[in-house]
Amino acid sequence: MTLQDLENQFLDYFNNLESTKLSVNSFERIFGGASRETYKVVLQGNNSEKRNLIYRRTQDSSLIETDQSTEYSAYSAYQNSPVPVPRVIALEEDSNKLGAPFIIMEEIPGKAASPFDKDAYMPHQIDLGKQFWEILGNIVKKDISDPILKDFYQKDQKPVWKRELDKWVDVIRQDSIGEEPILEAAIRSLEKIPPSETKNLCMVHGDYRNGNFLYLENKITGILDWEMAHFGDPLEDLAWALSPIWSWTDHSRPAYLIDRDDALEIWKKTSGLALNLKDLEWWELFSCVKGLAIWISAGNEFNTFKNPDPINLFSAWLPGDIHTEIILEKLSKEVEQ
Repeated sequence: MTLQDLENQFLDYFNNLESTKLSVNSFERIFGGASRETYKVVLQGNNSEKRNLIYRRTQDSSLIETDQSTEYSAYSAYQNSPVPVPRVIALEEDSNKLGAPFIIMEEIPGKAASPFDKDAYMPHQIDLGKQFWEILGNIVKKDISDPILKDFYQKDQKPVWKRELDKWVDVIRQDSIGEEPILEAAIRSLEKIPPSETKNLCMVHGDYRNGNFLYLENKITGILDWEMAHFGDPLEDLAWALSPIWSWTDHSRPAYLIDRDDALEIWKKTSGLALNLKDLEWWELFSCVKGLAIWISAGNEFNTFKNPDPINLFSAWLPGDIHTEIILEKLSKEVEQ
């Protein structure tokens, strides 16, 4: 399907959905996503009314195999809450509609920064940092008995940590093209000394970090990319957001925002949860394994020509090397102890 064909079909679908007679002002793909094709769409009516939309459709090949309904349900669950998310308009799981399952939502004003740009949030890094960790604390507080989230419950009886570790180890086993001795050492360490099983099953974003939120000056306007959302341990998101890979040139400021100690205090105060530092250490090592699984999968997508987007080659190279280095540092500390 050509871009023009997709544009025409989208317009017909949206006008039928909302009983409007809008025309396309612009229809542009936003590149960089590893799991969805994302398009910024501006529709316009005769009275100069504009609708600024985001259209996200499933790719033929994706690093993260999740249903569109996961992302849609997560956005729906946090409408009108302290967690800023876009308003969702439509979910279609039928590929016959526009060639692939998709969701449509309203565009949120704001910009996203590269997670590797240490100066992106200056001079507002303190204000943004406080909001970033408060929002993560508020994600934890979501009532998971909400009917919107009924499909998030897992049927297996595995401990949360075991289910998540097994999931990403399976990705590694399937997509790795060579031996990964450092990664295997990390997996053995995680299996040998597991964390406490959480007593606070909660909503987990799955990829909460810098780069996945929008902001305008000193205000976070939206939390994006919920396709990996699931029920799990609140420390999973906390550890992922704290990972040194998202603040590689300044480890003292996770996500290039505020100091780690300040971040943890804000998270504890907002979430209302106590923090077991030993368990957090486990989840921080787990984050490295999860990260490497994603980068290995990206390399496999590129090498097998399933998805030749250069971002997959970049992901398999630099972030993979960084996470390996972080693992070495963490395992060395374990030996010293």
